[in-house]
Amino acid sequence: MTMNRLMINEDCTNFFFYHDLMQGKSGEILDRYIDTIAGTGTGILLINTNARRTNYQSQVWEAFWEGYDPHGPDSQPALAAVPADDRARWRTLIGNMQILSRDGIDYPARAIERCRRHGIAPWISLRMNDVHYNDIPSHPFHGTFWTRNPQFKRQGTLGYFAAGLDYAHPEVRDYYMRLIRETLARYDSDGLELDFLREPYLFSAGKESEGRVILTDWLEEIRALVAATAAKRHHPIQLGIRVPSVLATAVALGLDVPAWVARGIPDILVVTPRWATTEFDLPLAEWRRILQGTKIQLAGGLEVRYQPIPDGPASLMTPELAIGLAASVLRNGGDLVYLFNYFQDGHPGWSRPVYQATLRAMTSPATLLALPRHHAITFRDIIGPTESYRPPLPVTGKELTWTMATGPTPPADWVCKLVIETSAAVGDSGATLKVTVEDVGCSFLGGKELGEGRWVVEFAVPAVALSGTGHSVISIRSTTGQELTVTRVEIHLHPLQQ
Repeated sequence: MTMNRLMINEDCTNFFFYHDLMQGKSGEILDRYIDTIAGTGTGILLINTNARRTNYQSQVWEAFWEGYDPHGPDSQPALAAVPADDRARWRTLIGNMQILSRDGIDYPARAIERCRRHGIAPWISLRMNDVHYNDIPSHPFHGTFWTRNPQFKRQGTLGYFAAGLDYAHPEVRDYYMRLIRETLARYDSDGLELDFLREPYLFSAGKESEGRVILTDWLEEIRALVAATAAKRHHPIQLGIRVPSVLATAVALGLDVPAWVARGIPDILVVTPRWATTEFDLPLAEWRRILQGTKIQLAGGLEVRYQPIPDGPASLMTPELAIGLAASVLRNGGDLVYLFNYFQDGHPGWSRPVYQATLRAMTSPATLLALPRHHAITFRDIIGPTESYRPPLPVTGKELTWTMATGPTPPADWVCKLVIETSAAVGDSGATLKVTVEDVGCSFLGGKELGEGRWVVEFAVPAVALSGTGHSVISIRSTTGQELTVTRVEIHLHPLQQ
């Protein structure tokens, strides 16, 4: 199967949150939504159809709107547990799903049909353990399988992920298998994705090692089911699996990817952060090693949040940051760029032309490299149960060093700038800091005090300093002997005229 380099995951709610669907016109509105995605040049659209309920009228799971009366009051049972300040938004969501269904339109089927008109490969993406609204056990988001079976939840864990379902129970696996079988039988897609980043916590504490064998055998059954469905439909159907960004972390959580590879289970493997921040230095070389000698394609996942330090300030990704990370993914071993939470409405909040142009650039390395791009240092937000991990930022010291994924080397005439947020008072000359990239000295461009002892400082980086390996070593030294704390590090690259 041929494809370009861009995959987009369209979650199960975003379209319904941001539209005012009218009875009799809902299908046309959905068509226009897919048309906009087609304008991005997307190769694969992953149509997510579930969380703890489905966004279509399933025969094996409950739909989001089951039990909801669109003409009833806010006090009706289907809304009683929804917080008052979220009730109007929730009614929009499930009301729009209901309108589409009452118009006789099967949401995934209609989206698949429209994708095919545009030459987009339509996939179905299934969330394998979504835990939204865990803090409101009676919220209508939850299906009755979850609410009525507390014995199937993970044990020995605390916090947000504690109420996820435990795949060691055959009843849990059967519950998801029913949805998988319905999906394959009902929808003529080109692929099925199993999304284990919603969520990767699948087994009770201390039971992950036993879980690896259980999950691998179960996935092999799904692989056989996908193959049988492809034979019936007389066209290929691929299987994709989304996993945490670090191999050892995935295995520690029960996701034994090397065993999956050895058994030929996935066709596409998506490695990605979860949500807190996009990860600018995905360890793709490590993943390439375990895929060596196979036809499995590797996708690097981009999240929409940018947060340099844990629990610190966060923002949505800019086009320049997204372009920079996509360029690094393709430079450092990825076959495909995978976007999660990048929507034409809602977030990242780019204008429609900018949204389409930015995503379209990701379909081609040559196009990407002609555009301004930013690279940054961030942390990873999924850690194994016994893993020791120290985020690269914030960090304090007199001499600090990082290795940053900087993508392909820019042309010699490009403007390259290092941006640092630090506690150091730099003054007008920048003499308090000495900065090098790959041991090449960088010249001070200026600084701005942010208040509360924080500064943003900029240094010019000679383009020749950026390593051809796709990674560059950045060093900062305090010339005064005083310690400094750094909370943000970015490199900005753009053509001279910009």
